Amino acid sequence: MKPIIYHFTNIAPLYRKKLWETLLQSNAFDFINFFGNNNSAGIKTIDFDQKIFKEQSSKLRPLKNRWVKGKYLIWQSGILGRVLFDKVDMVIILGEFIVISNWLVALICRTRGIKLVFRGHGMYGNEGPLKLFFRKTYYRLANAHLLYERRSKKIMIGQGFKEENLHVYFNSLDYDTHKALRIVNQNLDKRSVFSFFSEPKLLTFIFVGRLTKVKKIDMLIKAISRLKERGHKVNLLLIGDGTEKEILENLASTTLTERSYHFFGACYDENELGKYLATSDLCVSPGNVGLTAIHSLSSGTPVCTHSSFENQMPEVEALEEGKSGVFFKENNLDDMVDQLDQWISSGTKNKEEIRNACFQVIDDYYNPYYQEKVIANLVNNGKAMI
Repeated sequence: MKPIIYHFTNIAPLYRKKLWETLLQSNAFDFINFFGNNNSAGIKTIDFDQKIFKEQSSKLRPLKNRWVKGKYLIWQSGILGRVLFDKVDMVIILGEFIVISNWLVALICRTRGIKLVFRGHGMYGNEGPLKLFFRKTYYRLANAHLLYERRSKKIMIGQGFKEENLHVYFNSLDYDTHKALRIVNQNLDKRSVFSFFSEPKLLTFIFVGRLTKVKKIDMLIKAISRLKERGHKVNLLLIGDGTEKEILENLASTTLTERSYHFFGACYDENELGKYLATSDLCVSPGNVGLTAIHSLSSGTPVCTHSSFENQMPEVEALEEGKSGVFFKENNLDDMVDQLDQWISSGTKNKEEIRNACFQVIDDYYNPYYQEKVIANLVNNGKAMI
């Protein structure tokens, strides 16, 4: 009989669709997913009317979330009864200490002898004394942790957590679709893909994500303007929507050459996104990069972002400087321009080597099959793989 795993999470975001498919169909364990309602504007969720999820409907259990101020999850109704009375081998919950129901779940699991695992970012390394105290106190309730990056694991080891209980399982997107698109998109013609540019053959920088202040896209527009002054003509494609769109459009119209930039708008079509990412030369995210890095690397395109890792999202760890990554000092426009200038001058010569480096890290770690292996190893009491 396969081990039974209960996984309690806040919502069912669309980007986890392939991961959920993989875990629900695993031969190594029975994975029961408990998830709450979506209270986060702008986050697309999984369509459970699709065939694969209908076939696994018995493993999908809705919960009711309780939010404070519309964005702080503090309680999940229905969660306590499941861990009090059900026969279960392992429970995975969010590593968020502000979720009050999680504290009670943790105490119940420890009392009943159920293996308890926290899933999340772990420690960033920038926690103040009070936050560090609560995180360490909460994290010590778990038997093990599923972390998104090696860096967090190193920080937690430094805080006294045992290395063998810290399992890095990274993150993933729709790996199978992205891998299939590699062949489809490998020889696309820039002239047809970027017909909205007046000079489509130029180097193209792309940004994919919400157009918000935290992404600091104004830095990207200003950097391209400065690169032009240095003799580097670059096209800019922005895919996404958000509160800063009008401001950014005005900045681009007064700073950049007409038809050297294009605001595409929001796009959730993997074929469209894959086409634009694969044909672009560099994905640039001046603020935090997050899963955009995984999406870009999955298309064979390197990523430029800032190097203050304590303020970054965990996916930045997938980038290797000089191959799949270009780094600049956070909030430093001068250094950003210098690094982009250097990349344009030398980093575009070995494009095939760069593409292969991008694909390799995705194939090795940032995919749902690797994540399934990590969880299977964990449920079978194996030591951390990484």
